[in-house]
Amino acid sequence: MSMNKFMHPRNIYRQKPDFKALVKQCPELTAVTTVDLNGKLKLDYKDKKALQLLTTCLLKRDFGLQIDLPPDKLVPTLPLRLNYILWLEDLEDALGWKSRPEVRGLDIGCGASCIYPLLGVVHSKHRWRMVGLELLEDSVMAARKNVEGNSLQEYIDVVQQKSGDGSILKDFMGEKERFDFCMCNPPFFDDHDGAVHENRTSQRKEPPNASTGSDKELRIEGGELRFLERIIDESLELKERITVYTSMIGHKKNFEEILRIMKRRSISNVTTTRFCQGNTTRWGIAWSFSSAALLANVPDRFEQESSNRKSVGKPLEGKILSLEDVENFDSAQTNLLSVLKSLDLQINPLKGETEHMWELVAQDNTWSHQRRKRREAKRKLSPGSENRNNQERELDGASNSDGTPSKKLKSEQNCCEPVLKAVLCLKSKEDGYYLGLSYLSGIAGKDALNQILQFVKNNICS
Repeated sequence: MSMNKFMHPRNIYRQKPDFKALVKQCPELTAVTTVDLNGKLKLDYKDKKALQLLTTCLLKRDFGLQIDLPPDKLVPTLPLRLNYILWLEDLEDALGWKSRPEVRGLDIGCGASCIYPLLGVVHSKHRWRMVGLELLEDSVMAARKNVEGNSLQEYIDVVQQKSGDGSILKDFMGEKERFDFCMCNPPFFDDHDGAVHENRTSQRKEPPNASTGSDKELRIEGGELRFLERIIDESLELKERITVYTSMIGHKKNFEEILRIMKRRSISNVTTTRFCQGNTTRWGIAWSFSSAALLANVPDRFEQESSNRKSVGKPLEGKILSLEDVENFDSAQTNLLSVLKSLDLQINPLKGETEHMWELVAQDNTWSHQRRKRREAKRKLSPGSENRNNQERELDGASNSDGTPSKKLKSEQNCCEPVLKAVLCLKSKEDGYYLGLSYLSGIAGKDALNQILQFVKNNICS
């Protein structure tokens, strides 16, 4: 499914390029285009040379950038890179940086193309001053050549990182360096894994684009998850010397784990987004330790688009009570809300609706593995469990003496994207009371609606 409709609204590549017009402007594309039966020009995206030519032509036409892309290096996907830059501009706007004459940014791993610093400087109309960090010597040389070729040495500095297993940021930052933001597009793969990861479904099609980039650009010890965890740990030491830390994340499972790491590190000033383009989705995360950079002020455009829709889609619906189970509708509603509150969910009434509707927000999955939780509760009530319970509370700090989540845990839960956001609707029908659930967002996905509905059925009036 094409994700272009979810692309950033300011992204100029929401519409596919007109190859006929582009070939007139960049005649060299003629060698890698074909004409179909309808007379339309088409590009073979599985051809590495075609991708390279297309990228250089678009950069020249749309941004006035002349870039030399070495044949063995990663060809940047331009719509994706622009999505990241536009999100950084959204952060800039929400934090009140747009009025500044200069904003200083750091790109961790700028690559041979130096695409993010180049795009950032040009798109900001030369307000941004960028430093590109790069480990590979040949990529450093190519990046500097691209900066010099566009006469942007005044705005972009390419620095070679020290090799080895040292720090990612701390060695470079020294004692004096400060930045308004940093950005990162880490290598996706662990160097012990194959380049092709297992699909969640066997029906997934092969990638439509050619694979580009060297192993050293695509792989790193521990993959992107370990790389980002190192940056997070270093950020806990550097704190406000970088006002806002950001990164792209390539795999959803890693994105979900990064959110959990943020909770465990008690990093609460966090915002997230998605980068959608073509057939691909990536994730973005930003965090800060500065009281002057409240990331809660950054608008969630996906949430805005959901709230702007008149309908939230066809709900999952199931019978939860028979008419004889309760006296009236109010009693059914009271029973339902009691069950939901036992899960420590946020339940917000939706005003102005004709039916009884609520917004559900879950910061954690509290409805799964209930049998295991009941067994654990019984174990804790057994003789000799008092000392074990005290030790467990000291270790995890997750619960108060009455078993409710501690303030610390709740603040950690509130720091990141909710596990689930949904709309609930209670209806009365001829044979009983029905609960409808409509998915809005959240990393738990639509499957969570079935789980919550089943939990309600099992526990209401029990």
